[in-house]
Amino acid sequence: MASVTDLEIYLLKPDVQTLKLWLEDALGTLESTRSTDIEQADANAPQRWVHSDSRMLIVYTPKADGNFGCLWFKTNQTPWQTDLDCARSAHAALAVEVRCAATEWSEQQQDDEPGWIKLIRGEEKPFHWH
Repeated sequence: MASVTDLEIYLLKPDVQTLKLWLEDALGTLESTRSTDIEQADANAPQRWVHSDSRMLIVYTPKADGNFGCLWFKTNQTPWQTDLDCARSAHAALAVEVRCAATEWSEQQQDDEPGWIKLIRGEEKPFHWH
């Protein structure tokens, strides 16, 4: 299976420092790109990191959808081939509910397909979100 071009998962209220530690454990050193004092003081401002070696941009947006924050990897230069692979790793490491698309997005996707997977308490469940 080929890797998707970008990754996107949703996490229920993760601790941002623990999130960054998990990312660094999986990927290596990350550099913060938050530059202003206002951004640094605002807990709801997006967190932006750049991977030191690959220069891959990673953005975490708290409360992107209700209590769920969105973790987005602009390019997939990660050990995970799919959103679900990334979600499984995040769920195991962070012990929070994680949601992701069941498949890579396409315009041909059927509306009646459950389009999402939630990982909660060690289980994976397909469901409709929104």
